[in-house]
Amino acid sequence: MKILFHINSLGLGGAERVVSILANAFCKMGYDVVLATEWESEREYSLDPQIKRVSVGLSDSEAPKGRIRKIILRHTRLRACIAKEKPDLVISFCVKANYRAAFSMLGMRIPLLVSVRNDPKIDYAPHKFSTFLMEKKAAGCVFQTREAMSFFSPAFRKKSQIIYNPLTDAFLEDAKKLYDSLPQKPDGSILRTKEIVAVGRITEQKNHKLLIQAFSQIASDYPDYSLKIYGEQENAALASAIQKEIKEKGLEKRIHLMPPSKQIQNEIADAAFFVLSSDYEGMPNSLLEALALGLPCISTDCPCGGPAMLIQPGKTGLLVPVGDCKALQSAMKKYMDDPDYAANLGNKARAIRENVKESTIVKAWDDFAKEIVKLHQVT
Repeated sequence: MKILFHINSLGLGGAERVVSILANAFCKMGYDVVLATEWESEREYSLDPQIKRVSVGLSDSEAPKGRIRKIILRHTRLRACIAKEKPDLVISFCVKANYRAAFSMLGMRIPLLVSVRNDPKIDYAPHKFSTFLMEKKAAGCVFQTREAMSFFSPAFRKKSQIIYNPLTDAFLEDAKKLYDSLPQKPDGSILRTKEIVAVGRITEQKNHKLLIQAFSQIASDYPDYSLKIYGEQENAALASAIQKEIKEKGLEKRIHLMPPSKQIQNEIADAAFFVLSSDYEGMPNSLLEALALGLPCISTDCPCGGPAMLIQPGKTGLLVPVGDCKALQSAMKKYMDDPDYAANLGNKARAIRENVKESTIVKAWDDFAKEIVKLHQVT
């Protein structure tokens, strides 16, 4: 079977990580794999050298063209790529790539499998016609949560599945080694640093401002603690505003915006705890990885339900309402006042690894892909 993946780029984001895992796994299984992207990012996930990478984006000289012209160019190039490669199945990830694939493949007999990776009320609700066309064109969809699936039409839901994000075998092995290597107190409990960590692109969605505000208001009570936020500064203006706010609060030596890391587990494994402060998410990979590492975690109970599927409140982590600074402060203080309580929750959180093994998730995708291709051949 030949599979063509389409996503904007392979930059260090959650959906991009899943695409890289699936593409590499399918390649190892003997499939012919093509990856069509709009652009190359400065930092990207690695691909098996047997995977064919095709650029279907704009050239530098085309970037200044009008919006409509650029849309036409992108759709034309993706359609030409699909026509040339003749895959048995196209798999697209994220809203823009899903729409682009649906429009580009009009009239083609090749089945399309789309994947919704974020809150559809944010990504899909404003574009009713494009969403309608995507639902009609797609042969199937992979969701991460039931809340996300419930947004779409009953007919679309019937040809869809919910599949968790995978963690690679290498990551899970590293996670176990890192956890086992953490220093212990005389009573055998984990001894962690006093660094609070967050991982995610600097965008409005991630609401790092909420985390910074919560930390700054309790920082004087916990002078030994610091905060590190790892992620691509995707929104330069927002990153600048955050840096300015940190400076105004006099916390430059305690709050740090860190660059993204391909080996993030090595950076955060011994942290005091992890915080996800997002306004909305799909199935947040950063939270999933933190739980697998055994980190005590705090997350907003944000739509479309990913954190609530991953965390059992008070048992494997803590959930707080979206945008609630006081609730986030309270959760952070609970961990800082009782590190043993935090460590116990982190230890129990590691059980999530059984549900997200690479082999389990890849098989679910493979079975669904084969089912779609088989149904297409019959019809």
